[in-house]
Amino acid sequence: MPIPALASLRLLLRFALDGLAAQRGRSLLTITGMAIGTASVVAVISIGLVGRDYVVGLIEGIGTNLVIIYSKDEGTSPEQLTFGDIDALEERVPYVSAMAPVLHEMQNFSVRNEEKSMRVLGTPPAYASVRNLVVVSGRFLGDADEVTGAKVAIVSKKLAEEAFGSTDIRGRSLRLFGLRFPVVGVFREAVESAAAVEQSEAAGLAAIIPFQTFRNLSDARWAYTLYIQAQSRAAVPEVLAAATSVMRERHRSTDGFTMMSLTQYVKLVDRISDGISLGLLAIAGVSLLVGGIGIMNIMLVTVSERTRDIGIRLALGAGRQDILLQFLLEAAILSLAGGVLGLLLGVALPWYVGLVNGVAVPISAASVVVAFSVSLAVGIFFGLYPARKAANMNLIEALGYE
Repeated sequence: MPIPALASLRLLLRFALDGLAAQRGRSLLTITGMAIGTASVVAVISIGLVGRDYVVGLIEGIGTNLVIIYSKDEGTSPEQLTFGDIDALEERVPYVSAMAPVLHEMQNFSVRNEEKSMRVLGTPPAYASVRNLVVVSGRFLGDADEVTGAKVAIVSKKLAEEAFGSTDIRGRSLRLFGLRFPVVGVFREAVESAAAVEQSEAAGLAAIIPFQTFRNLSDARWAYTLYIQAQSRAAVPEVLAAATSVMRERHRSTDGFTMMSLTQYVKLVDRISDGISLGLLAIAGVSLLVGGIGIMNIMLVTVSERTRDIGIRLALGAGRQDILLQFLLEAAILSLAGGVLGLLLGVALPWYVGLVNGVAVPISAASVVVAFSVSLAVGIFFGLYPARKAANMNLIEALGYE
């Protein structure tokens, strides 16, 4: 930029700052309005992200990168997920990091002379990682337990509290299939929420024993559910397609099975979250619009109050473009100051709320950039009309204004 142009810009900037300083209270209120609008945009997007992460956390609490297969048990002769199916899927489905079939049976146990029902599951050790189970005390089932068909059990936290009164499992055992099973551990699901675990076989009163042990002690001929964990989220569609192909070859129809991935639910959450965020953004945008109207109002009042000064400047040789730029600078300074203050509030408030409640509140860098850019653009847009009004004043009328 040439030196004369730079000096002219500095002079216009000084005029703009002096004009705003002459009306400190009015300028501060206008800045506050813009700050509230900008902070609203950042806060709204943060709220949307928190909601999205919470729901996705509930979904992924069931397990990550999962393909789930189970029989619908419909009709007079329902299709069942056989052990042969499991072997075929294990051999032919690519990009699989773990696979966990589940056997299922309801059994009774007695607590203080009261009979209650519990769910007994037979699963391999991979079930813990596939389902994101958390071991509260003791240990989970190991490979040695599976290979030897050991008679050991791990129980849910709720079952431990119901049956033993605590999660202390030392010397504890359960009677399953008419035999005594030492309890080696207590587990819980990664997300303890009814919304996430209501349909989970590991929820509530549940005991888990080795898959091979369950087969040896029961007359199970098919699996209750099969969990297939893909190596990555990107591989889930291919794993689902390959599993569907295998099941289609081995059964008359796959209509009797549900074969699904959790990815579709995550995508649904993303769409819902985006829709809600857009709605909230529209509401927050009203705050920015009000702030912009406030800037236009204060600038119109300022132009009216300084009409004579504008006439004098025009008479002394100031160009109309200089007048336009001066008032645009004033509007830009108001919106810039409001935008910066709004960003500080929009970032600080969610962070503080998250700190107090022990929740990580994500701040979107994109929301910060968008909120700041929009607030600045709104200020300049609404400041353009007053600036043009000032620049287009009639010299004679301006000088004669009282």
